[in-house]
Amino acid sequence: MRIKWFSVFLAFLLVFISCKNEKRYKKSKLGFQYKFYFENPKGVKPDEGSIITLKLKYFNHSDSLLFNSDELSAKFRVQTGNAEGGGIMQNALKMMKTGDSASFLIPASDFYLKTKHDSIPNFILPGEMLRFEIKIVDIVSKQQLNKEYKQFMLKKEAEEKRILDDYLSAENIKEKPTAGGIYIIKISKGNGKKAEYGKKVTIQFTGSYINGKIFDSSIDKGKPLTFVLGDEHVIPAWNKAIAGMRVGDKIKLIAPSKTAYGKTGLKDYVPPFTTLIYEIKLLSIK
Repeated sequence: MRIKWFSVFLAFLLVFISCKNEKRYKKSKLGFQYKFYFENPKGVKPDEGSIITLKLKYFNHSDSLLFNSDELSAKFRVQTGNAEGGGIMQNALKMMKTGDSASFLIPASDFYLKTKHDSIPNFILPGEMLRFEIKIVDIVSKQQLNKEYKQFMLKKEAEEKRILDDYLSAENIKEKPTAGGIYIIKISKGNGKKAEYGKKVTIQFTGSYINGKIFDSSIDKGKPLTFVLGDEHVIPAWNKAIAGMRVGDKIKLIAPSKTAYGKTGLKDYVPPFTTLIYEIKLLSIK
């Protein structure tokens, strides 16, 4: 019996000692708490405006993981700045050097509103602190960043071309692209007036990705679209394709990204370097 109680006491003592020796968070006057796991004596502190590569995870009050940079397909990078433009997170990063790893407790409201420039999610409690686990991997020079960006762009362009070539082959499309790079396949022929730049055209259209998923449709909205042909507010592929149509014509338009939304895409609708497929019917010209 004494042995059993001694074992329990010993276990309790070990837990107590480990908790006592555990590194506690320190309070900063700048509105956050911190503790360092490792400080690299040879590390370099980033200057304001530096591009840094981070390993970053952050958690809510119940220790649920909200973000993990290891799950991204590319390196996670941020630019250092000041607290006015980037919130308390910027003050936390300024404490670190390359090779350092640390934990920070930062008000969720400050992070979402000032760092992410976003609204506070419904699941975040008032006054909640988020826990950030951060390691600064390196500081990236502008030359290296430009080099990586060019490599990335070439990779995405090649990927889009491969996907388009596979689509053309699978759909047995024999039409050649126009000088502007679009593909126009006639579906049905009309005999009305021919569309010209500067004229107001009304069309029905359905836009989809190469995988067939529809992202926009005037038919689904229940209202045709009217615009002035040549208008810069529509994608270049539309202006080029519709300019050759007559009222009543219906076409299938294949628009590579360089004739659509390009390397930036359209937020929440079209990813960068995305070829789009449209079915367009010209209803009238004024």
